[in-house]
Amino acid sequence: MKKPLIYLFLFCFSLSFVGCLTMESKEYSFKLKDGKKGSGKIKYINIMHTMDSASTPEKEYDDLISNYLNGNKPEDEMLGVKNVKKRLFEEDNQLCGEITFDFDDISALKFFNFNNKVWCYSLGSANIFGTTETFFTSNGTFGGENMNVIFWDGNEKEFKFKTSISQNDKKNESLLDVWKKKNSK
Repeated sequence: MKKPLIYLFLFCFSLSFVGCLTMESKEYSFKLKDGKKGSGKIKYINIMHTMDSASTPEKEYDDLISNYLNGNKPEDEMLGVKNVKKRLFEEDNQLCGEITFDFDDISALKFFNFNNKVWCYSLGSANIFGTTETFFTSNGTFGGENMNVIFWDGNEKEFKFKTSISQNDKKNESLLDVWKKKNSK
């Protein structure tokens, strides 16, 4: 009985040393071109390291590069995307990221079309960095705190919205300086 408890403790303890990437906000844009086919863009604004983690900003940056920029983590969580392009850049003294892609079926990206009258998108799950998103603004109609869904008219061809995720405060540190340092070589 003691061994399983020890293993459980070690597992939980090791999880506390896992790093944590976050960002201040995200901007989404999806455009329908033909039926359910189209293109999308997601902009990650002010990518940061969470100071609560035991990991260093440099390790978090390396994780960002290997798993997200050069890896397939975003694509693995957005099934059905193709022609994916990713980049990191500085904007307004913040490290930002952007992913652009094409898709054959927008419903694979958490969109739902109800009777060709209303498009819906659910904000209900965690994003690729494991953090929860909060509605900020949209060209659609937000369902409210109790209905974490955005609605658009069924004839709409472009869906835009922005979410907030984390504040740039003492608990979070921008990865911009690490990015500048590693890209100046």
